[in-house]
Amino acid sequence: MTLLNVDAAIPSHAWALVRLLAYMGKSIAVDEARALVSPPCLRSEDTSTRPPFDCALASLTMLGLVQVDADRQELSLADPIQVLAGIDDLETYTRILRRAVLRADHNQDLGAGNLPTGPRDLTRALAWFLAHDPMEQPIDWVAAQQLLDEKDGKDRRLVKEEVLPLFVNDTRWARFAHWASALGLAASPVIRTEGRSPLVPDCTLAVKQTVFELWPAGQRINAVEALHVMREHLPVLPGGAHSLAVGIPSPGDNAAGPSLSFTLLRGHDEKWLRLDHDDDARKILLLHDPERPGSPRPVSDITILEPIDG
Repeated sequence: MTLLNVDAAIPSHAWALVRLLAYMGKSIAVDEARALVSPPCLRSEDTSTRPPFDCALASLTMLGLVQVDADRQELSLADPIQVLAGIDDLETYTRILRRAVLRADHNQDLGAGNLPTGPRDLTRALAWFLAHDPMEQPIDWVAAQQLLDEKDGKDRRLVKEEVLPLFVNDTRWARFAHWASALGLAASPVIRTEGRSPLVPDCTLAVKQTVFELWPAGQRINAVEALHVMREHLPVLPGGAHSLAVGIPSPGDNAAGPSLSFTLLRGHDEKWLRLDHDDDARKILLLHDPERPGSPRPVSDITILEPIDG
């Protein structure tokens, strides 16, 4: 079971099942859950593909978010996601789903090969994707092929040879687009471009959710220390454990890299955090600023502001 194969769930189907179990707040028979989530009028007659309900159940079970009692043929939310019982909260689900996908024990031996078991195929692709600059052209299936081309793709040496190929066909790219966006680690271009599922490596949603989980409004944190904590919680960021495991070079212990820099600068502009600089600070974080590409922007501290909607 992997997350980019056609027999795995896409996040919206998984959310439908989780939402049902959260609403019920108790165990429910598998057949009853199937009937409620995918009634006959919505079921495909195509028997060559696995039904979406079965894909969602298998993927959520693999991630440890849903448990099945084989004897009683019942399913329920597992401990990590029990907090959703009785409520309808997509944001909480997104955080829990992202945490499950990126868990260290779900991604062991990430750089040893390209075995796709568990979420490893998705994790490797996310690490590669977030090594890119959100201010450059969006990446679609064609661009991904060109970047990873065996002969002259400029990303060919960005990741270990052992983990290639990341995408064997456009179906896997399309599923990657679903998952990366749902986890808050990618976004669609503001201006829709031609191509197959174009994506921008904009991790703002994931970073914003992580920031407000970690620190209360009003707290001031040294920017370099904040960088290390964010890499720990989002290890597919450049410099994070998963990114390093697949061979992505680290931007440095005090450099955020383009994708995270974009998010921090955006957070400053949107006023859910504030970037400050003290010339006398002992640790200085360097941000990639597109307005001054030849000179990184120094930041000494990050202050968490009140969260705003949107």
